[in-house]
Amino acid sequence: MSRRIELTLTYNAPAAAVHSALTNRDFWLQRVEKSAENGVVLDHLDGGEGTIDVAISQALDKSALPGMVSKAVKGDLVLTRGEAWGPFENGQATGTFTVSTTGLPITANGTAVLADAGQQSTLTLQGEVEVAIKLIGGAIEGMVADQVIGPLLQRDQTATEEWVAANA
Repeated sequence: MSRRIELTLTYNAPAAAVHSALTNRDFWLQRVEKSAENGVVLDHLDGGEGTIDVAISQALDKSALPGMVSKAVKGDLVLTRGEAWGPFENGQATGTFTVSTTGLPITANGTAVLADAGQQSTLTLQGEVEVAIKLIGGAIEGMVADQVIGPLLQRDQTATEEWVAANA
């Protein structure tokens, strides 16, 4: 069983500027460098003209998780996130996202659309979260969707807006 996720974020920058940041090698290297003390590492970074395929991983402290979740963790808990973005064309770009973990059978994946909205832009994500644990998987899916993915994406939004403002 899986849980559907849908989220729309509004960026205080035009879509072309946000896309330029998201497909910029230096943007990702800086993000990893700034988060290195939190255990963030770069798994891969491949890009071309206005495109990128990137994955970062982070070891998580399972004691910071809700009790029901931390009891289900087997071994180290590492969260790996991937993004792939296509070129910016006709006022928008499409991409994909993935999330997986070690220590817990959690996966998430879906699509992303970044589009112009005047002087702002919107990032719309649609996908699914699945936690393959009998009996409690459904409850954990809700927590992952609400308490993990949402806050992660909001931190990503802040980092992207800061990069755009500093590099405009």
